[in-house]
Amino acid sequence: MSNKIDIKKIILLVIIALVAYLAIANFKIIELLISKLAKALFPFLLGIILAFVLNIFMSKIENLIKKITNTKKTTRFIRLISISLSLIIFLLFLTFVSLELVPELIKNIETLIKNIPGIINDIEEYLLGILSDYPEIQNKFISIFNDTTNLNQILMNILNYLVNGSINIVANFVSSIITFFTAIVFAIYMLSQKEYLINGLQKVLNAYLSKEKANKIMSIGKLSNITFSKFVSGQCLEAVILGTIFFIVLTIFRFPYALLISVLTTITALIPIFGALIAMVIGAILIATISPIQALIFIAIFLIIQQIEGNLIYPKVVGKSVGLSPIWTLLSVTVGGSLFGIMGMLVGLPLASILYALIVKDVNVRIKKGTNKRIS
Repeated sequence: MSNKIDIKKIILLVIIALVAYLAIANFKIIELLISKLAKALFPFLLGIILAFVLNIFMSKIENLIKKITNTKKTTRFIRLISISLSLIIFLLFLTFVSLELVPELIKNIETLIKNIPGIINDIEEYLLGILSDYPEIQNKFISIFNDTTNLNQILMNILNYLVNGSINIVANFVSSIITFFTAIVFAIYMLSQKEYLINGLQKVLNAYLSKEKANKIMSIGKLSNITFSKFVSGQCLEAVILGTIFFIVLTIFRFPYALLISVLTTITALIPIFGALIAMVIGAILIATISPIQALIFIAIFLIIQQIEGNLIYPKVVGKSVGLSPIWTLLSVTVGGSLFGIMGMLVGLPLASILYALIVKDVNVRIKKGTNKRIS
């Protein structure tokens, strides 16, 4: 019996080694096939992500409708209304961003490019006035500004890059419209048939795995869904809070583009902790078209609010919603961002929360088993 088991292990190891050799020898072909497969599956992967996000809104709308109508079961009509309202909210948000916010940003950045020479002169005159009592420092400063051509060219290149990048984003969005609608159709199908899909997955797992393993995978999936839903809800709430704070502060101090910058901050704040810094850069550029001095003051105010938000508001609002303490919230986002960039920031927190919940559950089970053993 043991000889048969050893032979099976040897055959399995030989097959694994052969597959590994073929994969290494044909790495470029495999890489090309994977890229083509990923491109073909991208609309459906996007649809799955959209379904997870829309499911959060859909579930809340369903619960609200059932509460109002005093209905216990989710009917087809309630599901249809919930999906429709969720899609309307999502599409209105995308329409606002693509038709109102992006063109306005491009327009103001182009205005800034035209006003660069005047802005540089204003900054130079302001600084020279401050340094009028310090002739030596003033002379060094004048020597730095003697050749403004290179400075103008550098700023022009930076801002042209920003404008071209913004235009490319819009162009890519328009060119991907078919992919987007394919993803939406797939997401609608998943949402309308989510109970059927979950039951089907349960049957497949039961058919190929033991009941214990199948139930464990389903419990992990359920935990992941709950954690992700809480994370998105907390992230959206935090973004609205941050955008509201900025709108109040910028309005009180009479900064230009208060509403535009606040909306932009709300959107970019969906990227955990560090996303709002993108709004700071763009906001400073917009304000600089009106007053370079106000732009510097805006950066200072932004950094102060960002520190308060990152260390107090975010860990309590988002960290609490996913069951992590502030220190673990900051750690998961920082490590995820350093390893995988923006995507790592987005995924790091809910993933850390899932791992934390699984570890806590396993520790409690092991402690309980150990206690029972000692008692017996």
